[in-house]
Amino acid sequence: MPKILRYGEFISRLQDFGVIELPGRGKGSERYLIRPTITGTTKGPSYTIRCHGSGDTVKIGTMSRGTSMK
Repeated sequence: MPKILRYGEFISRLQDFGVIELPGRGKGSERYLIRPTITGTTKGPSYTIRCHGSGDTVKIGTMSRGTSMK
């Protein structure tokens, strides 16, 4: 597995774990990610990540933080 992912691939991998991106919720260049505890709601652990575009790169360690949101 590569140590750096493009933002688009990063989001697609997190979707396998039930994490979704809520558009318009982050401030400026932040993207708001959430893993709903109840299907169809936006309640659950959340995480923000900086992203200036879909071509940005994200370190793979960020994914482990995003999938283990408490």
